[in-house]
Formats: sequence, structure tokens, C-alpha cells
Amino acid sequence: MFGRIGRFFTAIFNAILGEAEGQIPVSMLEESVREMLESLRALREAAATTIAFETRAKREFDAQNQRTRTLERQAEEALKQGNEKLARRALQLQLEAKGIRERAESVYKNAKLRAENARTRLKVEEERVQAKIRKLGELKAINEMNQAQKRMQEITDEYNIDGAVSVFDKTAGRIEEDADKLNAMDQIAVSEGEELDRQLSAISQKSEVDSALDALKAKLSGATTETPAAGPKEKEKISSAFDEK
Repeated sequence: MFGRIGRFFTAIFNAILGEAEGQIPVSMLEESVREMLESLRALREAAATTIAFETRAKREFDAQNQRTRTLERQAEEALKQGNEKLARRALQLQLEAKGIRERAESVYKNAKLRAENARTRLKVEEERVQAKIRKLGELKAINEMNQAQKRMQEITDEYNIDGAVSVFDKTAGRIEEDADKLNAMDQIAVSEGEELDRQLSAISQKSEVDSALDALKAKLSGATTETPAAGPKEKEKISSAFDEK
């Protein structure tokens, strides 16, 4: 009894341990995917910061372009009005604005290049992570299928379904064999009964013939017995005649 209890708890422990071991690879993959998603989130934040800097640099570059064109237009208007001093001042400010615009353009180009690199890297990482997520889904489905198959095998081994099926087939075959034997015996019995009926009928016919033969013999025997009986009477008659004389 204690041995059976020990085997029972050992089986439970092994089943739990086996199930845990079967889930370890999937758990490790899920943890790896979570780490990738966390890294992807940080990469998105960095890419967003880079893209935002690109936006600000472009806005500053556009503003310096606009200021340069505005100062050039103001210098032209001042010359048209004959105010050379004001035109000179506008051109001086325009030169300073062009220098600022060149620096803004350089910053914007660098920011744009970095932003494009960030977008490209982010897209690549997103595609790679999505591929890993799809792969994880496939592996989880395969793992679940394997676990189900393993469970089916365990149930088959535990309840000995194959053995029960074999016993069922053997028993069914034996029952069918017995049924065939009974059917054959019934057919034999019917044949034997018909033969016995035929023999009885033949015996009955023979008995009738024997009875008729016996009756005929008796009749003939009776006739033979009555014919000699007339002799003595006549003899008596003759004797009586002589006696009278």
C-alpha cells in the first residue's frame, strides 16, 4: 500500500516537473520578446527625439530663409525711396542673416540625416521584432500541439487504450466465431432433424407394411386352420351311423 502511495506522489512530481520543463523554452522566448519590446520602446523614444530636433532645425532654417528674403526686399524698397543709408543697413542685416541661415541649414541637414537613419533603424527593428513575435506565436502553437500530443500519449499509456482495443477486438472476434459455430450447429441440427424425420417416416412406412404382412399371414394361417377341422365332424358322423346300426 505504501509503495503504491509513493509511486503515486512520484508520478505527480514527475508530471509537474515535466510540464515545467516543457514550458521553460516558451517562457524564455516570451521573456526575450518582452526585452525586445522594451528596447524597441526606448528606440522609438530616441527616434522621436531625433525627429523632433529635425523638425526644429527645419523650422529655424525656414525662418532664416524668410528673414534673408525680407531684408533683401526691404533694401530694395529703401533704394527705391532714395534712402541709401537704410538700404545699406538692410543689406548689412541680410549678410548677418545669411550667415545664420547657413549655420541653420547645416544643422538642419545633419538633423535630417540623423532622423532618416533613426527612421530606417526603427523600421528595421520593428520588422525584426514583429517577425520574432510571429515566430513566438508559431512556436507556442507548436508547443501546445506537442503538449496535447504528449498528453494524449500519457492518457493512452495510463488507461491502456491500445490494450483495451486489442481486448475488444479479440473478444468481438471470439463472439463472432461462437455465433458462427452456433449457426453451423443449428444448420447441422436442422439437417439431422430432417434426416431423423425421414428415417422415422421410413420406419413408419415399414411398420405399416409389416402390419399388413402380419395381417395377411394371420388371415392365411386362419384359413389353413379351419379347413382340417371339418374332417373329424364327418368322422363322427360316420361313427354315429355305424353305431346306430
